[in-house]
Amino acid sequence: MSAAIAAILLLSPDNPCNTTVVDDATSKALYVVRTEHPKSGTVTRGKHEDEIASLEWKSTRSDRVTLTSFGGPMSLREWLHPSLIPFRSEVSWKDRMGRKYKWRGNEPGRQLELYSEDDGFASLIARFKRVHRDDAGVEKSACLLFTARGIEVRDDAVVSFLFLERARREHETTVVRTADSLAAGAAVGSAVFNVKA
Repeated sequence: MSAAIAAILLLSPDNPCNTTVVDDATSKALYVVRTEHPKSGTVTRGKHEDEIASLEWKSTRSDRVTLTSFGGPMSLREWLHPSLIPFRSEVSWKDRMGRKYKWRGNEPGRQLELYSEDDGFASLIARFKRVHRDDAGVEKSACLLFTARGIEVRDDAVVSFLFLERARREHETTVVRTADSLAAGAAVGSAVFNVKA
């Protein structure tokens, strides 16, 4: 990040469906995310003192999101707009004041990075960093890094990140399983696969 990091939020554990998001500087839990499985389907809820968002997973239709600040429920695509080109790797959304933001890296093997329209989406204002080892070999938690500009929209950035990261990881797992299956099928020489985007 070219701008100074103003906040580091740790994901404990590194699971966008069930995690506590903790401020690294104060060790204070800022958000609690839990996924429930009622009879009607799967629901992920995010709380910061009070509930700020919930996502109802749908298998045949678009997921439904309720944002306390925006109202709802609405289709997740009404709030998070995936780009059609190039290959849905970017997802845009607007805050309560109508300012536009764009997550980049919404594809298997990538890490999400947030940009603002303020400067033509040139400067990174938040990004996700996976669990990693530092130079001394010490394992570091998965985290979201924010600049001062990113902190202005922290609630929406965290919620949109969690919902996108859940879907990105689900898609990444599917891609890996498909590749493994294709490799196993090629070795045996008897499997036929149809892969649809």
